[in-house]
Parts: sequence; structure tokens; C-alpha cells
Amino acid sequence: VLVITTPGSDAAKRLGKQIPPSAQWKSKLKSYQFNAKGFEEALAYYLSHGDRKIFIVSSSPEQGEKVLEHLENTLGVLKNFDLYKGLFGVKSLLNSVTCEAGHPLEIIGKGMNEGNSWFIFDGYMDFLMKDELTRWMDDVDLPVVTDVGFSPIYGCEDYEGLQVQNMIKKEAWIRYAHEKGGYVFRPVYDADNDPFGFMAKHKDKMNVFTQDDPDQYDGFIASEGNKEQIDNGIIPFIHTTGYLSQDLLSSMVLFLEKGKRLNNDRIWESILNRQNVAVLERGKMMGEARFRNALQMLVLDRLYLEEYFGDKIDLSATTEGYNLLVEVSNKNPFPVKGRLEIKVPAAIEIAGDLPGSLTLPANASKSFTIKLRPGKKAMDYANPVAVHFTWDQKRKSTLTIMDLPPAISLYKLSYAHAPDADFPVTIHNFSEQSSFPVKVEVFQAGGDKKQVVFEETKMCNTPTATFKEMPFKLTLDPGNYSVKVSALGTTGEGQLGVGKPDGKPYVYEVDLNSDGVMEYRMENDSVQVTLLTTGARVIEYIVKSRDDNVLFKLWPEKPIDDKRPFRKWGYYPFGGFEDFLGQASMETHKVYDARIVRKEGDFVQVEMVADYYGNQIKKTFTLYGNSPLLEVRFALTFRNREANVLGPQPILELGRHHGTEDVFTAPTLDGLKEYRMQPKRYYGQVIHLKEGWNAGYDTKEDITFVGAYPVSQPLFLHMWMNHPANGDAHHYYVEFQPWTPIIQKSTMYFSYYIWGSGGPWQRGVEELRKRNLVTVR
Repeated sequence: VLVITTPGSDAAKRLGKQIPPSAQWKSKLKSYQFNAKGFEEALAYYLSHGDRKIFIVSSSPEQGEKVLEHLENTLGVLKNFDLYKGLFGVKSLLNSVTCEAGHPLEIIGKGMNEGNSWFIFDGYMDFLMKDELTRWMDDVDLPVVTDVGFSPIYGCEDYEGLQVQNMIKKEAWIRYAHEKGGYVFRPVYDADNDPFGFMAKHKDKMNVFTQDDPDQYDGFIASEGNKEQIDNGIIPFIHTTGYLSQDLLSSMVLFLEKGKRLNNDRIWESILNRQNVAVLERGKMMGEARFRNALQMLVLDRLYLEEYFGDKIDLSATTEGYNLLVEVSNKNPFPVKGRLEIKVPAAIEIAGDLPGSLTLPANASKSFTIKLRPGKKAMDYANPVAVHFTWDQKRKSTLTIMDLPPAISLYKLSYAHAPDADFPVTIHNFSEQSSFPVKVEVFQAGGDKKQVVFEETKMCNTPTATFKEMPFKLTLDPGNYSVKVSALGTTGEGQLGVGKPDGKPYVYEVDLNSDGVMEYRMENDSVQVTLLTTGARVIEYIVKSRDDNVLFKLWPEKPIDDKRPFRKWGYYPFGGFEDFLGQASMETHKVYDARIVRKEGDFVQVEMVADYYGNQIKKTFTLYGNSPLLEVRFALTFRNREANVLGPQPILELGRHHGTEDVFTAPTLDGLKEYRMQPKRYYGQVIHLKEGWNAGYDTKEDITFVGAYPVSQPLFLHMWMNHPANGDAHHYYVEFQPWTPIIQKSTMYFSYYIWGSGGPWQRGVEELRKRNLVTVR
């Protein structure tokens, strides 16, 4: 029964007596609106007895009519449309040197538990995982729609060639999006964008400037402060969710005509037709009145949406080791009987029986531990694990991740002097054996893989789901080699150069700035190298024939804005060869524990180690013979997945200063490409390499820098041409960072080689090639 009445009527008085005295909701709101002149109260509540309910609207006839209009509108919307809740512009920082909580699979899992069925990611470099997202969903047959973008562009067929740090003009963004079949948006208030107008399909509806040029926007990027413009406008809009650390509070609800299946095209069909509502923190909403008012009525009702999105069943899942931990909670005031289902990729088995049918008492939870057994094809992969709970013809789902390292971790590029080459290997044991053989074979580079020049087998003893480092010492003559490691039915391969044991480099401690923290200086006839324990960086690499440090160096001076609030939270330019790790940088100010491993001989070596909240990083610096060859070896044993990319980088300033005379070269997939600074601005490039090196040459002062690393490990080479206009680093210099994924549950190895000398860069590359230190994709 629905009763429409006025507050003074007998019916209203009799029904109102049933409202308990404790219902003091109005006083708790403390709203100033209650004191507004002309404010009219409309009571809307229901009374229940058993299965019977009376719904009451008690207000003036005019307000009662408005409530009825809203009810009729809501019923009409629900009759003609299905609701699809999603996270637009949700961000991860997968594939980025910047730290932020939340792997995309974890974000999707948490979002699904909140009733979301579609996700569009736009974190920095999230656009690189467009195909990966689809593959993950296919792995577990999950009917979730995913896509990526990079604000302000979304919905592109692909993002090939997108250089986000070199898109200077607004026209570049607009044209890129439309050439790729995508969409481009702008802030509501941005005068610089006004000349571009909006797509012609909206021209007859809008009181804004438009033009016939195809360089026009598709809609607005709206914020809470734009509610008035969005509610009363006719221009399509989007609203972004943000990071997991911001609690994923904002979402968008799409209204699709009944019978239409959700997919990417229909997401955009709804957005461009303004059949979407942005739901902000505390339930604030923006959008077309028809849909916004219907959704607001449903929020007031609460019960319909709780049923629609399964809010009364809470599902969480995570993995620890090889165990899947699941908790199912029933928030209903009555028991629920249902069934738990687990879906894993083909390379993972579910070991043991699932709980199957289970009954959850009212307001109760049950937890389960389910053992998973990965196969070798599950290694070196972020495996999605889907969890479903079905009850009363309803289904709630969530998602988690079983992120596994390669079974064999090794240096994919390494160098040594004969006769002994140290070659550590880390094995992650995914098998049910606790003891198994690990075999190392060495072959002449380019030779017959059947012709083994060195071989050694050791037994590895480590329990299932753990990892162990195993040191090998390879006895070899000078030459170029390939190394193959075999264990647990898998293999790993690396490239090795072995040189003649000549030269007499040396290393010593020195406190160059008298601060009580020692620096380490390595020297030979070719170069003088200075190491800082702060950040474990190479602060000087001086080519003696040119008397020049090829690396930019500010240390021991401090930045001019050193006393800026929270200065150390931003990028802090010491200079030298350093690493982007949790950019601005976890390790910039960390003082490492350092020791001289080898003081003299045909090579010298310094080791530095630091711990970051249980994440260990070790760097080993080796200067070989009398050549300019400096090796930096990294060994990372990390436990926090948000620190997922390492960016080792030389900060280069060739010659006396960095200018347009410096030419930088990289062997891209499309051939050799040259890059120079632009004196008026900074810019960046993502470079996909054919070979693992990059070079710089000062054409005036005839000095070269070459960096080499294993080409197969980095996601890409990131170049950054800095400019004094940079808010954190007010200097001219250039960075070349191979952005390299950090693996978990094992030790990750990476090596970087520096060669600085007089003469053209081609000579330096050839010297590295002779030493087998150039890798080819």
C-alpha cells in the first residue's frame, strides 16, 4: 500500500505514531537547509509487519506530487534500462617507477566486490596494459569489461606511438585520439581549450563556441565543483576515480537499454549520450536529471540497490604463498545458503576440495584456505584468480592475483676476467620436491649449443613456494659465451663476456666533503670513478683523456630550494648514475652499508647494501683493468609489489655543459634515432630498443658516453631532456632510464655497463660489442 497524505491528516497522525522516538535522524544531520525560508519537509518512510508494508509520503500536495513524479521517473528508468556501475579513470602504477598501492587485478577485485562490472584505467603508463587486461580477464572467463587511457584521451584502438611527455599542443592530443578511434576530453573551465569547441554532433544543442575543424573535444572532465554545469548542460562528461589509496570512492553508473550487453562500444555509447551519472564521495551525484534523480531515489530507498549489486554479501580474496585465502560475509539479517567457486588459469591447479555448498548465518562470516599448485607455465606471470559466490540465482565475484617470478633468475648480461666468473642464480621452487638439481652450461657465443665449454650441477634444497640463491663460479678462458641454467623443467639464458686479466686499477676510501660519510674512489689509467654511499650512486665518472665528468653533478652542493617544505619527497638532484626506484626516489637519501670487496688486482670492486622496510637492494660496482669499463650489478629481493619498476639512469652532462652540440643515439626498432636537447623546454620519449645500449657524443669536445644493459629486461628506454624550468631540478641535463620490472618472491638481477672515452660513440659501442656486452632483441 502506498499512502500519499498531508501532515495534518488523521492518516498521517495515526501512521506517524509508529515512528520510534529514537529516529532522530533529522537532528543528527545538522543541515542549514532545514532553516531556509520556504523549506518544506517531505516525510517518506515505510512501516512493516511480517511480509506486509505500508509506504507513506507525508507532505504538502505539491511536494507529494514531486515525490510521485520522482517515483514514476525511477520506475520508468528501471523498466527501460539496466544499471552498470564502473570505475572510470581508476589508476594503477603498474609499469611505472612511481610507487602506489594496488595491482590492476587487486583493484578490479575490490571494485567487483562493490558491484562494479567495468574498469577504465588511466594511471601513468597504464595504457601499456590494454591487451594484458583482456588476456587476464580471458584467463579466468571473467565477464568484466576493461580498457585504458591516458587523460585526456580514452577509448583508442591502441596507443602505439603515444609519447605523453612530448605532446605539447592540445591539437596533438585531439588528433591522436580521433586518429586512433578514441575520445578526448577537457576540463569544464579552461579558457585555453575554448577555441577548439566540441564535436559537431553536439553543435545544434550547445551555447558554446564551435568550429568545423575536426580538432574538437568530445566532452568534459568533470569535478565535484562542476556539478551545476554538468547537471544543466548537454555536453558528454566523464569523472575519474583515482587510486586505490584514495579508497575508490567515486564511480560512474551507466544506463544501458534493456537487453543490450555491456561492452566497450556501449560504454562509450552511454557516455556520449549522457546516459551516465557520476557518483562521488558521500553519495553526491552529477548527470542528466532523468538518470540522476532516479539513482538518488534508489539511494534513499537503499534496499533495491543493495539487492541489485549484492551489497549484503561481502567477498574478499588474497594469496599468501601458494594459498588462496577467501572470506565470505553475510550482512543480511537472515541466513544465506550458497556455493563457492574458484576459477584459475590453465597453468594452475586447485589442490584439494572446495567447500562447495555452504550456509552463512545472519551477520556472520566464514573463511577458507585453498591450496593452489602452479605449473611451470604459471611462472613469470601475474596469474589472476577469480572467486565467485552464488546464492538465490545471484552471484558475487572478486579477483586476486598470484604473481609469480621466473623459476630461474640470473644475470642476463654479465662480464668477468678470466679464469673465474662469479655467476649467482636464484631458483624459485614451484614443484612439490624440496631437493632438485640445478645445471649450468656454458657455450661459445654463436657456436654449437651442443658444444659445452663448462658445466656444473648442484643440488638445490628449498621448500615449495620458497626461493634460494645459489652461487656458481664459471672457469673460462677469455672469450664470448652464452650461459644456460636448467632446473625444474625450465631454463634461463644469459650473455657473458670474459676478458683477459690485465691492468692495475685500485680503490680507496676518501671523505670528499668532510661530513663523516666515506666516499669510494676507483681509478685506472682511463677513468676516475667516485661512488657515494648516499643512494649508492656513481657521482663522478671522469674520462682522464678529456678531464671531464660525463655525469651531471650537483653534490656536494644542495639544490637552491633545499629548504622547500617536504623537499626530500620530490626529486632531489644529487646527480651521477643513480636509480629511479619509487620515484621521486626511495633511495635518494638512503646511506648504504658499503665495503671494498677487492682492493687491487686486474679489477676492483665495491659492494653496497640497503634495506627498505624488508626490501633489500644490493649494488656491486666493478672497474675492470685499464679500460673505461665500469659494471654496476643490481640484486633486488623485494616483498612490496607497489615498488614494481627500477629505473637505473645516468644523468648526463657531456663536456663542460649540456647543449645542442650533444647528440644522443639509440638503436630503436625502427633504426638508429638521434635526440638533442631543446633549449626552450623539457621533453621525454619512450624508446623501444632493438639492441641494449644508448650513446651520447659531444660534437665540440669529442667525448662519448655509452650505456649497455640486457635489452630483453626493460619495458622500454625512457629518455628525459631536462630544463631549468623543471620544478625539482633546475638544470640542463639528459637521463636515459631502462625501466625494468622488479620481480617478487625471488631475487631479481640486472646489470648496467658504462663506457666513457674520447672519440665518437661508434667506437665505444664497438668496444662493448667486442666484450659481448651488446644484446640484441
